[in-house]
Amino acid sequence: APPRREGGGEKPMKKTALRAECEARGLSVDRTMPAEMLQARLRLYFESRARQAAAAAAAITPSWAPSEDSLSLARAAAIAPLHALASCLVYSSSTGRLNEGHFNDPVLLWLALHLCLEDTLRTAQAAEGRVGAAVPGSALVCLSALYAAKQYSDVAPAAGALLALAATWNAVAAAAAADTWRLNNAVRAEPLYPHKVAGMRSQTRLTIEAFEGL
Repeated sequence: APPRREGGGEKPMKKTALRAECEARGLSVDRTMPAEMLQARLRLYFESRARQAAAAAAAITPSWAPSEDSLSLARAAAIAPLHALASCLVYSSSTGRLNEGHFNDPVLLWLALHLCLEDTLRTAQAAEGRVGAAVPGSALVCLSALYAAKQYSDVAPAAGALLALAATWNAVAAAAAADTWRLNNAVRAEPLYPHKVAGMRSQTRLTIEAFEGL
């Protein structure tokens, strides 16, 4: 909710309080801004949040796309076991290639990179609602999955086949992301890259930002 006024609604909030409210919400402000500008930033913020909430509630998804519950179930019941089994095969083969089996295998790190990209995409889609940026992001995730499968196949063909099978799920997710963007872009223009509202910081928050000013 918008910040309340001090003194029961009669006295305007002080400039320091307004700046604190803006900073708490990730708005780009500094000490030189007058109270009127800070109030305008807050008003734009709340209007933007209201529009985002309305857009998220009205987001159109393809009728054929799997639900979020189905996605979570598939990751836990099918994709994760395929990744684990394929990685076990690569780990076993690393004994002959690297003198002893260990997890610091460069081949295994390609799957780790793919999973990092996939988690980043999931945050952009689910937490931040970036319908447009999810399209190239999904394509990048697919490419990373296929490249990891190629690296696995070079050292253990069976592992590469298992990873390629898991990558088909990424292809389905990429197709769903592209179709979701197509449907929503027809209603409201959505660029295929991350963007932010003018005068505001990006809605993406990094853990390291918590240490700013220490």
